[in-house]
Order: sequence, then structure tokens, then C-alpha cells
Amino acid sequence: MMQVDDLVPEDVRERADELIDTVKADPTLLAILLAVGVATLALFVWGVTKQVFKAAIFAGLASAGVWYWYFNVI
Repeated sequence: MMQVDDLVPEDVRERADELIDTVKADPTLLAILLAVGVATLALFVWGVTKQVFKAAIFAGLASAGVWYWYFNVI
């Protein structure tokens, strides 16, 4: 069975370790990364929610239109 370490090249793992050490050494950078991460997550959730509401409104209007047409044709 393949290990995760086999999938990630050695130079990428070393670079990731360097980045982690840099973030641990600089609390300001950590705060900035956390703020950006939280903001982008909030924007993502807001965008998905907005699209869900649009889809629900469209589906409701389409359903109402189809039922109106069905009962008026018969």
C-alpha cells in the first residue's frame, strides 16, 4: 500500500516545513493567514448559500408556473 510520504516529493515536504517554521516564528503572519482564511471561508459559504436561495426561488417559481399551467389547461 502506498504511503502519503510516497506521494509528496521530498523537496515539497522540505519547503512545507520551511513555511511552517516561518509562520510559527512570526505571529503577525499567522494572524494575517488566519484572517484571510476565515474571510475566504465566509465568502465561500455566503456564495454557496446565495446560490442555494437562487435555485430554491427558481424551482419554486417554475413549480408554481407548471402547476398553474397544468390546472388551467385541463
